[in-house]
Amino acid sequence: MPDEYSSTLAGKIMDDVRKQEGGGDDTQVALVFHSEKKLTQEEIKEAERAISELEKNSEEIGITDILTHFNEESLKDQLVSDDGKSILTSVTVNWNDREPSEVSKLLYETIENVKVDHYYTSQWLINEDLMSSSEEGLKKTEGITVVFILVVLLLVFRSVVAPVIPLLTVGMSYLVSQSIVAMLVDQFDFPLSNYTQIFLVAVLFGIGTDYCILLLSRFKEEMTHHESVPSAIVATYKNAGRTVFFSGVAVMIGFAAIGFSQFILYQSAAAVAIGVAMLLLGLFTIVPFFMAVLGQKIFWPSKQSAEHGESKLWGTVGSFSLARPFLSLLIVAAVCVPFLFAYDGELSYNSLDEISGDVNSINAFNAIADSFGPGESMPTQVILKNDERMDSAEYIELAENISSELEKVDLVDTVRSVTRPTGEPIEDFFVSKQAETLVPALGKEKKVWIKSVKAFRELNLSCQNQLQNWKAQQMASTS
Repeated sequence: MPDEYSSTLAGKIMDDVRKQEGGGDDTQVALVFHSEKKLTQEEIKEAERAISELEKNSEEIGITDILTHFNEESLKDQLVSDDGKSILTSVTVNWNDREPSEVSKLLYETIENVKVDHYYTSQWLINEDLMSSSEEGLKKTEGITVVFILVVLLLVFRSVVAPVIPLLTVGMSYLVSQSIVAMLVDQFDFPLSNYTQIFLVAVLFGIGTDYCILLLSRFKEEMTHHESVPSAIVATYKNAGRTVFFSGVAVMIGFAAIGFSQFILYQSAAAVAIGVAMLLLGLFTIVPFFMAVLGQKIFWPSKQSAEHGESKLWGTVGSFSLARPFLSLLIVAAVCVPFLFAYDGELSYNSLDEISGDVNSINAFNAIADSFGPGESMPTQVILKNDERMDSAEYIELAENISSELEKVDLVDTVRSVTRPTGEPIEDFFVSKQAETLVPALGKEKKVWIKSVKAFRELNLSCQNQLQNWKAQQMASTS
């Protein structure tokens, strides 16, 4: 996301706070124990055993803190779902200069023998699974693309030689452009995403094959009108070559323009412009090389002429469009306009929908969302930053006012803050409630004052416990 967006600014503030508190190299992971039915006592004991195993191996894994109701009974309402199907635990891990995959492997291996379904999830775990899913998808895309193109080219040319030329041309263009993009990313921070390679494969193999079919078909046709191969190549590129060049330049400019967008996913598509440039270079060097070397042998063993008869359907459509252009435009508008008005523009990008299959991080997220509610699994956070300290009555009151206003917003179910750790306001914070405690004591003897002091101490302890519960819940929800 762009640096000036509020979510990006809030994330930077939180990172700065964690660094100031000495937790800059820490990451939080949510561990959820889940069952489709209510967890049995045996499963709950297994979950408790899993926590013990994590604590026992905390030094090896790098665990700095575990927040669980097994250790703090007061957290049970926040960390155990009402339906009894899920138990939530917050685990804080130090990176210790390790890769995410290494940390994830250690976390799962430590409790792999626990006999209850359990999953970890966090932003970085979801990103890891998204990356793995993209890599697997890329391999499938490459294989399917090559097979599909071979079938199409065999059907078009009825030759065993001709299909190899487009595959070699596009394949070399893809490898070269991929290397150039990698160098640009390394040296100039060129925008990159998990989908950059998929964009390259889809576009290069798509238009590359199309351009090659056009050039080879034209070359086959020109061979019947020229005595020598070189003159046929020249004629091919004078006619079809010009079309291919300007079409490729248009595609290249279009993808380069996408690089000016703000969304990094769209910016990464600018790499396709580099791929198209390399493709054009290949089309004007590799393809004519094979034309010159192989000549008519490119189309072996087919003897079929490249010329074809005119299509009656397209001939009729073309004649109608030329004779009645205004009516043709009205027909096109009648087909397109309803779709334009039907689009509401409410679709948004959701990376969780991009991952298919049985993925642990997504299973954990869904389990938390189902048992605790979607808002509990990924709550919206409001971050306040000020140049002066905010642990005063004035700012506590401000926090409560903000909480009260947020609660009035449609679809907001619960607001948790320093004045309402569990979602409900702490009545003892309000002056009116404190006055009710003080007034009865006025004018009475010393023992009553002592009792009042004790009462305030108990009140203070109660507030601290509630604040601790709020902090624990925030940590778990954030994870």
